[in-house]
Amino acid sequence: MNKLCEAPAMNASWEASLTPIPACEPSHYEALTGARRALPIIGSPPTHYAPRALLLLLSAIFATTALADDNWSRFRGPNGSGLARQSSFPAAWSDDDYAWKAALPGKGHSSPVAWGDCLFVTAGDQATGELIVIALDSASGDQRWTRRYPSTPHAMHPANSYASSSPAADEHGLYVAWASPESLQIAALSHAGEELWRRDLGPIDNNHGFGISPIVTEGLVILACDNTGPSFVVAFDALTGDQRWRRERASGTPSYATPALAPSADGSRQLILCSTAEGMAALSPRDGKLLWQWPQAFPVRCVASPLVAGGLVLAASGEGGNGKSFAAVKPAAAAGGAPEVAYELRKSLPQVPTPVAADKLLFVWSDRGVVTCCDLPTGQVRWSERVGGNYFGSPVIAGDKLYAIAADGEVVALAAADEFRLLGRSSLGEASHATPAVHQGRMYLRTESGLACLPAQ
Repeated sequence: MNKLCEAPAMNASWEASLTPIPACEPSHYEALTGARRALPIIGSPPTHYAPRALLLLLSAIFATTALADDNWSRFRGPNGSGLARQSSFPAAWSDDDYAWKAALPGKGHSSPVAWGDCLFVTAGDQATGELIVIALDSASGDQRWTRRYPSTPHAMHPANSYASSSPAADEHGLYVAWASPESLQIAALSHAGEELWRRDLGPIDNNHGFGISPIVTEGLVILACDNTGPSFVVAFDALTGDQRWRRERASGTPSYATPALAPSADGSRQLILCSTAEGMAALSPRDGKLLWQWPQAFPVRCVASPLVAGGLVLAASGEGGNGKSFAAVKPAAAAGGAPEVAYELRKSLPQVPTPVAADKLLFVWSDRGVVTCCDLPTGQVRWSERVGGNYFGSPVIAGDKLYAIAADGEVVALAAADEFRLLGRSSLGEASHATPAVHQGRMYLRTESGLACLPAQ
């Protein structure tokens, strides 16, 4: 295991028609739980708290984290883990097996999120560039409300869309982000569709278009923006929209990696961000202070999001539909410490799909349809098999099965086990770049223009 160099600590309105509905059944406030060869690690000393205050803070965080895990409240579910072990679904199915299907009023690649009995998804208007936010009843698929936010048509990568950023949710609201070259915006809506606040963050310079998703933690909505223009990560008060902190970041190759949270030894959390220009960096989610950084972690673009599992941060970079680097990193235990490389993978790496892990097994699904199973602690390969297809969506584990949607809309199901077993294939009938969402015994499968609900077995 390689220990990275340790550096000295540093001191560091427009409104659309809206059909009001009752708010979703209230739940509990969300909180999320969460370097290669060394270059200097930049850090700052930990903040000290009175013991009683720290104990109260940690108790609140732990309580809300366990309750938030009941909801698929962000891209890839709780802390972006892609895990739903409590639900089991068939390995293959037909249209007759769906509880419901719904057409969406535009095209999109975002993944659904859910809180209580509300299901939220976004779509883009191909003619105007508008973002359309849609709320449905999670059990019946009945549409509750829609809301449109203006934007402008603009050039982007052909694999992108005007609705590629997935929303985030907590007990108080829904948080959506969208962008044109002239304006990056983020808004908060109530579960009933009322706008609570909106912020314009200024222009962005990204010829591939926008795609990073917001996250919610400890009462903050956090959004990263890494592009060729001014880059930053910013946190807003989830209730008021007041900016709590903002940290400027180095500009360079745009990143699409949605942040995750990793635990620290003292029970606090580290906000993990990945970009080519900044490498892998850990910030305090409470105030944005830099805890540690590995500046040259990624040789090329970060599209896959970091995964936190088994005490490791797993992150990749790639280009042209191929992964170029993949590292499993043990994060620094505290501010000013040094992360360690547990291992690196070198074959059949992903650029876009984010990996998933369970039962000390890591599953890496490449853009070109090669799936590799490794021991999570060591990286030792158990099996690597080609299942075919091209992938923009990421795999999830539901029950004991691994699911991923190919770009042509075929859902592939594998055994989430240390021996390769292809269990089934099912067609959604339309292209899809999205990741499945699993909530309260239902799997939600999004295509470019529709949404289907598959009930558990």
